Amino acid sequence: MNVLLIAPTALDNKGNPITQRRLYLPGLTLPMLAAVTPSFVNLKIVYETVDKIPFDQHWDLVGLTGMGSGIYRAWQIGDTFRSKGIKAVLGGIGASLLDIQESLKHCDTIVLGEAEDLWPQIINDAKEGNLKQVYHAQFPPDINNLPAPRLDLLERNKLGLWRPVQISRGCPHSCNFCSVSTYYSRSYRKQPIENVIRNVRAAKKTGSKFIAFIDDNIGVDFNYSKDLWEALIPEKIIWISQCSLHIADRPDMLELAHQSGCRLLSFGIETTSEASLENIGKSFNNPKKYSESIALIKSHGIDVSTEMMIGLDGDDNSVYQNTYDFIMNNHISTPRIHIFTPIPGTPIYEELEKENRIVHRNFNLYSGGNVVFKPRKLNMEDLQRNYWKLYKELFKLKSIWSRTSRNEASLGPIMRAFVIGVNFHYRNHIKNGICPGIV
Repeated sequence: MNVLLIAPTALDNKGNPITQRRLYLPGLTLPMLAAVTPSFVNLKIVYETVDKIPFDQHWDLVGLTGMGSGIYRAWQIGDTFRSKGIKAVLGGIGASLLDIQESLKHCDTIVLGEAEDLWPQIINDAKEGNLKQVYHAQFPPDINNLPAPRLDLLERNKLGLWRPVQISRGCPHSCNFCSVSTYYSRSYRKQPIENVIRNVRAAKKTGSKFIAFIDDNIGVDFNYSKDLWEALIPEKIIWISQCSLHIADRPDMLELAHQSGCRLLSFGIETTSEASLENIGKSFNNPKKYSESIALIKSHGIDVSTEMMIGLDGDDNSVYQNTYDFIMNNHISTPRIHIFTPIPGTPIYEELEKENRIVHRNFNLYSGGNVVFKPRKLNMEDLQRNYWKLYKELFKLKSIWSRTSRNEASLGPIMRAFVIGVNFHYRNHIKNGICPGIV
């Protein structure tokens, strides 16, 4: 049985698939599904960002995953395979949160929720010709018994520096804009530390000691993290991840994180506006302490990346200059900014829909770089124009130099080169109207 698993790329502003020479951070969905695929299957995995999709080969089943605007490209790919009489299965966060009937126009089967327990059944049903329209994970897979992802199936010559490893799933916070919080039903599950170490060692065998923990909020459980980071010290890795600024309340944890190899953390600070934070259910963030927290984290040798949004209900025309000043004054080495995008299935999307403020339902526009709703205090056209103007200002050569040359985190040469490389990668995307970070 021949099975093809595809991670679609995003589309540029002309509707063309975005491709690159390197896959800078592979997603784990395909390697995880490969790990639970029955042995009788002849399996191929494709990351469209760096691979050509083998449309003209024979496949008994094609599996597609889609997150964010990637769901739109997944629909296109599903249409192509179905036109050839090949069954297409679609899963992932996008498929789980969007209207099922919309996706069933483009595929034969929808998988709702985490797929590890369902995938072997789907394979067997397809083999027997009994594929169902909908498979729904009634319970999440036991995180204590997840297998190691098949990173060995990735082509090393197409990979960048980082290898993905997952420690936990979900986040204990309930921010009303967050698709992760909605998808995982506001739960937070941690893998046994011995399994994390197993997966780190498997990742290192693929030729890199640089590990990206693709968790949504690493370090939120200090007791667990203490034990994990102590266990990581002998592994001699360099790692990055996403985190909450609450870690700045524990300098001892910052010190231990650095000892274990942490060199960069990304923080979803979202905005410097307290009114906007309250509106999105993230009032536990404290803008008055942002600069102090960032300086403390950097003083422990850990660089800081930030995720911010503009267009929130508390934002007025001052948001552009305020965001620019904050990023430049704090020397944020790799800033990412998104136009606030209400994700279907989240509480804030439902709220805006009731207020008749959703103006676009073309999900290819839901990339974080397009205005798809009516802002409360900002003009839609002005927000769209000023978003790209802000990004271009932040990624002028003199701005990159100012943010990175005076960075207080004492990074080694490889990490410093990585940070500079990311800046020029983002700069190139901004020039081409591509929202940085989507590929």
